[in-house]
Amino acid sequence: MSNTACFTGHRPNKLNGYDPKDNSELLFKLRDIIMDHVENRGVNKFISGMALGIDMWAARIVLKLKEKYPHIKLVCAIPCDKQYSKWFQISVDEWHDIIAKADEVVYVSKETYTSWCMQKRNEYMVDNSDYIIAIWDETKGGTGNCVKYAQGKSKHITILHPKTLIFT
Repeated sequence: MSNTACFTGHRPNKLNGYDPKDNSELLFKLRDIIMDHVENRGVNKFISGMALGIDMWAARIVLKLKEKYPHIKLVCAIPCDKQYSKWFQISVDEWHDIIAKADEVVYVSKETYTSWCMQKRNEYMVDNSDYIIAIWDETKGGTGNCVKYAQGKSKHITILHPKTLIFT
């Protein structure tokens, strides 16, 4: 396995909203974490689950950082067919743009949304990663479940609290 990191994090409603500009301090910190993983941990592949919020923002950051680090790759792990089916059109368009620029796209399930597909996507990402980058406020939910799963697999986890910007 190449040195791989995946992202897990909250949706915009648990952050500062849907506009990345309203989350700029957090996203600059996330960019620094990604750069640290490339420069100091030899990570050359990043997996995004392509959900709204941290997943898609992290994917955008990786795509931008390919200018500085042309060897890094973006893999999009799609949990189900038409993951974006209930999103606003602007987010759907962004999703398609990221997918078009990704180095690899993996469909964890080709079914439409099911109650288990997000967890299966998270398990796929963790199982195929050496490092986990989590933007997590320690609340219960999908991000918490992903972190717990990663802890059970003894993965290296970097956790950044999205509001305090403190590592936990």
